Amino acid sequence: MIYFVKLVVLGKKPEGRVQARCKFNYEGDKKMIRRYENPVIAGIWTDAQKVAVWQKVELAVIEARECLGLIPLGTHAKIKSILEANPVDLDWWKAREKETNHDLQAWVEERVRHLPVELRQYFHEGMTSYDTEETAFLILIKQSVDCVFEGCAALENGLKAQALKYRNCPMMGVTHGQFAEVQTFGKRCSTWYRELVSAKQKVSDNLWQLRTSKLSGAIGNYGGVTPQIEEKALQILGFKPYYGATQILPRQLHASLAEALTALVLVISKIGTDIRLGARSPRPIYQEPFGKKQTGSSRMPQKKNTIATEQLEGMGRMALGYLVMIMQNITTWEERAIEQSSVERIAWPDLFHVAMRSLTSCTKVIEGLQIYPDHMIQDIIDTRGTWAAGPAKEFLRERLAPLLITTEETYRIVQLASFIAFQPTDSAKDIRKNPPKSLSEADELLGKKFVGVSFELLSIERIIQKAELRVIPELDATQEDVEKWNAALRALFGNLSDVETEWNNVFSIQDRLKDEACLFTNIFGIK
Repeated sequence: MIYFVKLVVLGKKPEGRVQARCKFNYEGDKKMIRRYENPVIAGIWTDAQKVAVWQKVELAVIEARECLGLIPLGTHAKIKSILEANPVDLDWWKAREKETNHDLQAWVEERVRHLPVELRQYFHEGMTSYDTEETAFLILIKQSVDCVFEGCAALENGLKAQALKYRNCPMMGVTHGQFAEVQTFGKRCSTWYRELVSAKQKVSDNLWQLRTSKLSGAIGNYGGVTPQIEEKALQILGFKPYYGATQILPRQLHASLAEALTALVLVISKIGTDIRLGARSPRPIYQEPFGKKQTGSSRMPQKKNTIATEQLEGMGRMALGYLVMIMQNITTWEERAIEQSSVERIAWPDLFHVAMRSLTSCTKVIEGLQIYPDHMIQDIIDTRGTWAAGPAKEFLRERLAPLLITTEETYRIVQLASFIAFQPTDSAKDIRKNPPKSLSEADELLGKKFVGVSFELLSIERIIQKAELRVIPELDATQEDVEKWNAALRALFGNLSDVETEWNNVFSIQDRLKDEACLFTNIFGIK
């Protein structure tokens, strides 16, 4: 394929234009750049494979006619033998296509030139181009989906292995970008695994839309191929007739599968995003693999940039773009126009490339993930016990009710304790009120290595148990409120050892996470 580029030099007259003749390597309809290309998908969507499937469809129609007694016995075997002995000359085909401006017709001419005159009449008899191309297109899509399923299996295995290995490794769960409650890293991997399995199932569920095809002619009313021939030929190819087609199948049948594939890519993008969030400085809990000679940043040698997982988000954006194009193909003019053809030559192969790139990249990340359980545990410690704030609230709600403390008040008690646990030191307060007035002053502060949070109180567990609530400016709790709550807490805990034991259990990882076991049982079948 030849492209012509006009270069316009500013300040010169139109006749000063320069015409540059640029020749690009061209193979069929392949568009995905090699950086993101999957070799198996690329092989499926080559011209050689496409015309091989075209031939398979044409031979199925000939075989159907023969089975129905419409052409002499042995016709199919003779034509098949000759064509298989004479593979398609792609160069001849492409040269002829330039003359006809019709790729299917050019290919038919390339095929029949190898047949004796008496057999030529049976090849492509009564068929229109999309009688051949429609079913062939579906076969290529199914082959590509099989490739995607293999990629899903590899990623599932990687996620399952990490889930089981770290099923007892505690970490903080995060909601709205803030620490929430404790979980295990195994549990997080299991949720990724479950999302992937669900997305794969959605792809599988939408494959049923591709179980039907058509050979019903130029406008879908069997002007050249009878319903009986269509049914038999499609049966040979593993399909059933779609009754109600025009020259092509309704593109809504294809769109649902594209939507499912895009959802799969976005699920993988979500996994990548979670990994990126966990890899943030200053204390990552996990990081994607980093090679011994890898460069994180050309400027900053200390960086371990999350390039693989960032790329997964880019793949999601690409998939969405292809989905929009495929969805727009649902609208076609009357019985046929070819606006959808150019889209499908690019969008479908590239959507599969994107899906496979996402799967293979994510699998490498998961299998080589650098995991830091020590950082996960330190995160839990740094929450000052607030990771158990929810269970603590429920404990107090039940125990303080006889002391006339309302549910709303128990919430405020735990909230106040949580805020107190993170009260800044006097030096931190001063810096917040009076930020550095010069860079030299900032240097001095760095040199002091000041501590910005008080670590005198261990956690909300102690603050509440010891009734050490106090008024702070961040919350609307009066001195009267605080005195009332502290009195109730002193009355609750007092010298009752059984209450203290139950209170300590609220902050027990083992007690909090005992029911996570059901996830591993129901997801992986493991007790």
